[in-house]
Amino acid sequence: MTMLARAFFTSIFLSLFMGLSSPALAEPLPPENCIDRPFDEGRLWKLSREGVPPSYIFGTMHSRDPRILYLPGVVMQVFIASSTAVFETSLKDDELARNQQRLLLRPGESLREKIGAERFDSLAKLVTPYGMSPATLDRIKVWAAATIISQPLPASGKTGRSLTLLDKELEKSARIAGKRVVALESNKEQLDIFDTMPPTVQLEYLDQAMAEHSELDEELEKMTSYYLSGNTGWIACDLEETLAGVSSALNKIMTADLIYIRNHRMVERMLPELARGNVFVGVGALHLPGDEGILSLLEEKGYVIERKY
Repeated sequence: MTMLARAFFTSIFLSLFMGLSSPALAEPLPPENCIDRPFDEGRLWKLSREGVPPSYIFGTMHSRDPRILYLPGVVMQVFIASSTAVFETSLKDDELARNQQRLLLRPGESLREKIGAERFDSLAKLVTPYGMSPATLDRIKVWAAATIISQPLPASGKTGRSLTLLDKELEKSARIAGKRVVALESNKEQLDIFDTMPPTVQLEYLDQAMAEHSELDEELEKMTSYYLSGNTGWIACDLEETLAGVSSALNKIMTADLIYIRNHRMVERMLPELARGNVFVGVGALHLPGDEGILSLLEEKGYVIERKY
């Protein structure tokens, strides 16, 4: 479940809670029994179609890790040259502030009452290093509490420095450069996936996050090593291994709802932009590989896909 939490949390949610990972990077090893899948290796892809200037799609990782914030020259080159920048959602500060309210229970509701006193007291100990008091925790939704403890400690708690998020910096740079900026999804659409989780599934989600909280740094480092080595398919393999131990209901949310349905929706929404050409698309790397990944779906639409990095 730790990997589940890290792989799928939306950019908007990670911009609120995700922190800095450890500096060392181990040599990545693939998950056991990992099978090949289309477009499972690579982070930058060229999209070509006759009569249209080429566009590029870059797989991001929703993290503040400085190793991920560093972009290779080939990525920066196509980003700077693009006229339109397309992202999963907007990470403008005003929109993030509005969506913080989505994490809170309705007035009069209590997380302690929803999850029980014993579970709440254990959870309160886990959120203390995140700077959250029991009183504030009591106002948080079940799924939001699970998400919080599934992220590393905030950067200020580890280094005293405030680091930004790759997706947010790309969007900010695009706006400063005067590019046309397009969001493929609204913040509401992303958070609705969690908000509509059945109560029993939210509780399962929370219990798993609490049980595996101690493995956060190790798991994030593994995901980071997969990403930086370009093995995005390995992230998908690791997810599949993790999902083997969860209920069918949670499995559906973490695959169909958070990946496959969104992949189809994002492709349909980016097609009008790609038809103009000279577009830079930045989406989470886990959305790219596989038969139902964004790259396979674009290939079905007639685009020639070429790995560039």
